[in-house]
Amino acid sequence: MAMRRQTRLASESALFLVVLGAIAILLNVLGVFGANLRYDATDAGVFSLAPGSKRLASSLDDQLEIRAYFSEDLPPPYNAMGRYVRDLLAEYSDASNGKISVRFVSPKNDEDKQAAERDGVDRVSDQKLEADSFSVQEGYRGISFHYLGDTKSIRHVDTTEGLEYEITQTLKQLVGEKVKVGVLGGVDGPTLAKGLGSLKQYLPTYELTEVEADKEIPKDIKALLIIHPEKTLSENTLRYVNQYAMRGGSVGIFGGGMKVDMEQGNKPTGTPIDTGLNKLLEKWGLTIDNRIIADAQCGRARMPTNIPGLAIPVPYPPVPIVSFTEEQTKHPALFRINQIGLPYSVRLALNDNLKGDKAVKRTVLARSTQSSWLMEGNPVDLEAKEQWQVPGYNGPYDIGVALEGKLPSAFGAPTVSTTPESEQAAPAQISAPDRAEKSVRVLVFGSGYFMRDEFLPAPQPGQNFFSGGVAFALNSIDWLAQDSDLIAIRAKTVEEPTLAVPQPVKEAEATIRDAIAEKDEAKAKAAFDKRKGAMNAWEAKKAMYRWSNSLAIPGAFALFGIVRWRIRRARKARLTL
Repeated sequence: MAMRRQTRLASESALFLVVLGAIAILLNVLGVFGANLRYDATDAGVFSLAPGSKRLASSLDDQLEIRAYFSEDLPPPYNAMGRYVRDLLAEYSDASNGKISVRFVSPKNDEDKQAAERDGVDRVSDQKLEADSFSVQEGYRGISFHYLGDTKSIRHVDTTEGLEYEITQTLKQLVGEKVKVGVLGGVDGPTLAKGLGSLKQYLPTYELTEVEADKEIPKDIKALLIIHPEKTLSENTLRYVNQYAMRGGSVGIFGGGMKVDMEQGNKPTGTPIDTGLNKLLEKWGLTIDNRIIADAQCGRARMPTNIPGLAIPVPYPPVPIVSFTEEQTKHPALFRINQIGLPYSVRLALNDNLKGDKAVKRTVLARSTQSSWLMEGNPVDLEAKEQWQVPGYNGPYDIGVALEGKLPSAFGAPTVSTTPESEQAAPAQISAPDRAEKSVRVLVFGSGYFMRDEFLPAPQPGQNFFSGGVAFALNSIDWLAQDSDLIAIRAKTVEEPTLAVPQPVKEAEATIRDAIAEKDEAKAKAAFDKRKGAMNAWEAKKAMYRWSNSLAIPGAFALFGIVRWRIRRARKARLTL
């Protein structure tokens, strides 16, 4: 009996060793063949490719080469970028089914440096802070992409935040035709030539084109944007928009109930306008009001004082800061966006025209808070002030609505325009089916100012991180154009959650730069000492993480072995002959 038990224990031990050996061999084989196996435990999936990036990589028709130029001795915080970029590009390669090859180059000799610059990668000069000195170090940290004879590059990588978005957007430019999006022109609102320049720069994978208001909308337009019209749209124009939607086109309407004078030197005022859009929207279950929503949860504006050149920031209720519920942020247009500012937004009034219509889904995407009220008048005084007259808090008010499905037509049979004959061409026979031929998307917001150059900052070189307002503007267009791949990627923020550069180090480094610029030796020395202390604390923290990572896994195996050894020893002690 005892011999059989010993034989069984020996067999179990041998089998355990064989299984461990097989696992080790399998991991080595996977490593040799270049499999990139990682598990991303972050909520936003910031350390793994989004499905849209994987789809794009796997859909390539030809070979694409990526060359990453990263110098080995880059100063902090750039010295850790190379490893992150290497891992990220490996995931693109793995997802491409062999179509993407990656070459990592550390430019050391003149030949490599010249190759980097030919590929569009800049030589950068980075500030390097050592124990007691300050210097400037040159190097490379950029990526170039080569496909079918075309080359595009990320000239210098300044941060890993949003890098996947920039890479995927670059690949889309290389391999795909641009998606056409129309902006309704001739309505006295902002145009691509004046007012929407920043928006256009953010959308290199789209072809934004102006659509004439008095003609049929081209069928190759994937989405139509109507941004802050400031004059009455003719019925023919509204019928063309309705016809486009009934044929399956997406429509985005942003603003249209209030015209705000923001000319420099003038006091800002709002003038109610009737654009006629409600003739289109009423049948679709909502209308646009011409009263501005003011909210106690708001942005800030600079109010002039009696001292020339001095202005102080004060709360500015006409720019509500809209927060979103967890359910609202599941919609692609608001994906993982916590809040945005919506300047000079008017209220949307919902009606029951779609009640019981199972072919259409209506979703309220944005509301003001309960501490909001409506500003009305002709004109509406929008000048910044310390005290605002509040007639009473009557919020919340609806600000944004999404419609999706087979919408009913907003018009019946074609009618002749009411414009006098002397001012119009021959009446157009603009026909449309009674209901949309396929599911369409319509997005209506009470404000479009967040898309205009006055409020939308132009993209900066190397900028990959998006504010809520910018992300919302781009997400909205992606959703309307049914090109949602970039939405999930844009929402990701890549950062070093456990080993981020501590704030004391950043503050000390900023002080050092200021002191050097001011040639203040004493100030620089004190800042260097402060930085040294902060760096020592940071190094201790990093050492703790390194030792934890180094010892945790071996320690777990050792503990497992000790427990197993004690169990086996106890079993042997109980054996009887």
